[in-house]
Amino acid sequence: MKQLLLTLSLTWWITLPYAQTLLTPVGKYTGSGSYSRHFQQVISAWSNPAGLSCLSSLTAGIYTEKRFMLKEASLYAVMAAVPVHKGAFGGSITRLGNTAWSQQRMSGAYGMQVGKKAGIGLQFNYETTSVQGFGSTGKISVDGGLLWHISEQWHGGMHVYKPADAAVMYSGGVGFEASRDFLLTGEVIGIGTFTTVKASAYYRIIRQLALEIGVASGAAYNNAAVILFLRSLRIDIAAAFHPQLGITPATSLIWQLSPSLTAE
Repeated sequence: MKQLLLTLSLTWWITLPYAQTLLTPVGKYTGSGSYSRHFQQVISAWSNPAGLSCLSSLTAGIYTEKRFMLKEASLYAVMAAVPVHKGAFGGSITRLGNTAWSQQRMSGAYGMQVGKKAGIGLQFNYETTSVQGFGSTGKISVDGGLLWHISEQWHGGMHVYKPADAAVMYSGGVGFEASRDFLLTGEVIGIGTFTTVKASAYYRIIRQLALEIGVASGAAYNNAAVILFLRSLRIDIAAAFHPQLGITPATSLIWQLSPSLTAE
């Protein structure tokens, strides 16, 4: 028990200075598709609720990671989105930890189009922390986002999130859709007084296969992924590397009612 709590405390202490909250994914860069129109999917909308304004089909996803190869620090998430008129409703459950210690967040969101050039989204979260033998506490948090479709190829956006027990987390960036198969993204991410810059590239080589890579000034944001497409399913196999804490493998599965997933 003492070893477990020490491990989780150390993980928290190291990830926080790199603009991370505990429930933020480490193994895969979930926000790259946020700065686009045609690369949006349910996991990018999980990262920024404004992405819900771009979803036109019923969709659901699962995300899991084994943080720094520690079974006790595994993160799991399930999410879904239901389109309605000019937007979509979304919901998700995210959990980190084990039976001795855990954090969980239940979220409900709505995103909608604002004209032809913009989209907005708002999400409310109920976050709980549970410690075996000490009970649990729960708090409400909120986050919101904005998308601006500057042109068919250029897109910008921002996201602000106030966790229950941490400083305000913010991000903003631009995406360039060179084609329906190639996306370049640049983003600035910050929490409190710390700021990091990240660049990522996504390339769909063939219909069934895509690659993604991201590099950043903050060590917690360096990652890569191999992405497979099987009809209405998309499977992401990803990993991140932290120079002090090691590798975080991650896997995600996305299902979409549409017969094909265009991209991220």
